[in-house]
Amino acid sequence: MTTNLFWFSGTGNSLAIARDLAAALDNAKLVPMARVSGGQIPAADKIGFIFPVYAFGLPGIVAEFLRKMPVNARSYYFTVANCAGTAGAPHRQARKILHARGGCLAAGWTLFMPSNYPVMTDPFPEPKQQDCFDKMKGRLAGIAEMIRNGQTGSLEESSVPFRWFAPLVNFMAIGQFRKADKKFWVESTCRECGLCAKVCPVDNIKLVDKKPTWLHRCEQCMACLQWCPVQAIQYGQVTKNRKRYHHPQSQAKDFILRETPSG
Repeated sequence: MTTNLFWFSGTGNSLAIARDLAAALDNAKLVPMARVSGGQIPAADKIGFIFPVYAFGLPGIVAEFLRKMPVNARSYYFTVANCAGTAGAPHRQARKILHARGGCLAAGWTLFMPSNYPVMTDPFPEPKQQDCFDKMKGRLAGIAEMIRNGQTGSLEESSVPFRWFAPLVNFMAIGQFRKADKKFWVESTCRECGLCAKVCPVDNIKLVDKKPTWLHRCEQCMACLQWCPVQAIQYGQVTKNRKRYHHPQSQAKDFILRETPSG
């Protein structure tokens, strides 16, 4: 039995989950959503989607992936979301998309991982980060066992009534994210390395005179800001004095989609 783990990640939390889950499963393959299209998606008996929670729901890139990927009514589908706070209703959102295309979501798990959205807050202190990592690894053994056995499970989300209005919040937020990149700017300390353009999952950054320019199709994953080696990228004024974060087992090269930046 083969398992494909489709992951989306900007700073490594979801990738770390995908890697650890793949290690706990037999014959599992890691597939980054940002690098595949409908005609390139490999078939598998069991298919998982691993992603962060965005505005109490699915990231736009994940919802779009689910709408376009081939769906097999006989496949075992599952989701693994991660968040630093309130989960919202991402699994129900995924279930609705899959159901409309003839698929069935067997289970949806939610894991708590360190905060990585500097627009809202600083990263967790390192002891709290490690606590998240340890708890995640502890839970994955049971999740892997359920996947191996093809078991159905509950959708781990917020309680009623919060999950009722979570889809509306997500819909409104995702619509705003694309053009919210107008708040990004780059300081004079920029080394003109082009890494920001290379790690952007949706090719939203063009280099103009070797400096990044955002093209208004942003996912708000913050990969450009978090992976800048000199912290030259800012979002408004709120990130100026905030620390950067990426999962300690991730490197920028894990997220590079194109070796030659556009521009």
